[in-house]
Amino acid sequence: MGSRMVYKLLRAWRTPLICVAGTLALLLVIQQLLDKSLAGHPSQEKQLKKETAVPKVHVAVDSPVDSPVDSPVVVATDLEAILRENGKHHWAQGSRRSHQCAPFPRYEDIVFKNPDFQWVVAGNLSYFLFGAYYDCRPAAPEVMVLAMVTTLKGPHPEAHCQLWYADGGQPDLVPVSSTKVGWYDVWGNVAGVAYPTMLSCVVPEPDIRVPQLVSLVFGSPCAPARNALVVVNAEVSQRPRPPPSTQQRLRTGVCVKFLDFPDRDMSARMVEWLELLRLLGVERVVAYDIGQLTANTSHTLAHYSQVDGLLQLRQHRLLAELPEHRGLRMCLTEVLMYNDCLYRNMYEFDYLGVFDVDEVIMPLGELQSYQLLLQELQRFDVNCTERTSFCFRNVYFPEELAADPALPQHFYMLSHVTRVAEHLDANSAIKCLHSPLYVTLTHNHFPMQWRESCGPMDVPVHFGQMQHYRHVDDLTTLTRPTPVRDDNILRFREQLLRNIHRRLGWT
Repeated sequence: MGSRMVYKLLRAWRTPLICVAGTLALLLVIQQLLDKSLAGHPSQEKQLKKETAVPKVHVAVDSPVDSPVDSPVVVATDLEAILRENGKHHWAQGSRRSHQCAPFPRYEDIVFKNPDFQWVVAGNLSYFLFGAYYDCRPAAPEVMVLAMVTTLKGPHPEAHCQLWYADGGQPDLVPVSSTKVGWYDVWGNVAGVAYPTMLSCVVPEPDIRVPQLVSLVFGSPCAPARNALVVVNAEVSQRPRPPPSTQQRLRTGVCVKFLDFPDRDMSARMVEWLELLRLLGVERVVAYDIGQLTANTSHTLAHYSQVDGLLQLRQHRLLAELPEHRGLRMCLTEVLMYNDCLYRNMYEFDYLGVFDVDEVIMPLGELQSYQLLLQELQRFDVNCTERTSFCFRNVYFPEELAADPALPQHFYMLSHVTRVAEHLDANSAIKCLHSPLYVTLTHNHFPMQWRESCGPMDVPVHFGQMQHYRHVDDLTTLTRPTPVRDDNILRFREQLLRNIHRRLGWT
């Protein structure tokens, strides 16, 4: 009975079993033929392995003078991701062939001086490329490239922008139309030091497409690029709106340089300063973190940057092109940061203030916010409807003059209400509220370049002043003329203390 059942099953499955056995035999024959073919052509075997292997990532990095040689360099992954993803398309079309004009840049070819700067050599000059920004303010929109370049007066070599687009294809090859340096030689001119420089390239078809990446090349516009910068604000497709009327809400931001307080807890000073700016109507403060803050200061600022949102703290690695002249190089870095902040935020704000954490542009009298101050200045400025900047005279509230013992001592500005008698002149240590609609290059104290507008205005001191909370440069002003009490900040005392207590639990 059992053997008969097995026999019937075998007869029923005879045909499928024969097919399976035949298929296996055929696969074995094909495998043997492939092995013999590859054995006779070792170059094909190597090519097959090359195409299927996972590519290794290698970044050429020049170790900064101020950093250990073996310190790891972590580069932002967005640039790498864009280059590798777009590279698949470009390289598949053969754009890495030696005869190709302007081959697509490779991530492996970029030399990073540090994570924030790409290093390119042109003749006897070094270009340390930092950022790129889409500027649709002019009638012919441009890509602006911000760099540090080792010459102040030039000449700068002939250069081109290779403008790359997200939709692939060949780049637009555009000559650099202007090169502007954010520094004057009377402030210091040392060979080998890199100076903040803004280069511009006109976008050929801004109404059709805006570049995703830009590469800077020298000599032939077809030269292979060894750099690539992601274009910030590439999604902005329309020119900014015209100057706001005096009835519109004005958005105000503040740009701050790097925070350099490695041995001093600045928590109380930063909280007081940030909360005062909030009361004045500031919506965002942008500062740069170079890793020189105490643990407590970092913890305090983390609240404002990660929880509160008032502060945007951008990580930054200082350029170390030379070990000497650190003071000059730090001043030049400030200019770089202020212009980076200007171009990153120019479409979001009607005005951007540029000042330090020991300074505040203070509206006076009945004006208790930047909104009211700017509206009043626009009404007062009858001779110009397109003003580049409003600049305020500096007056010191020096630490050498005693704090008022009746006021909260742990808040520096609230307790220091005595200042020197006289403001500095309009050319000394002023600070400004800039209109991003017009300013194209700024220094710490004033705009250096602007377009289609009147120049900066020297604001009469009855509207506002730049209150500077530090030591004075001229010690005679501590006694002559006699210092005066100026407690205008006490207008904000109660609300300021309430806000600090509510947000941080401080008293």
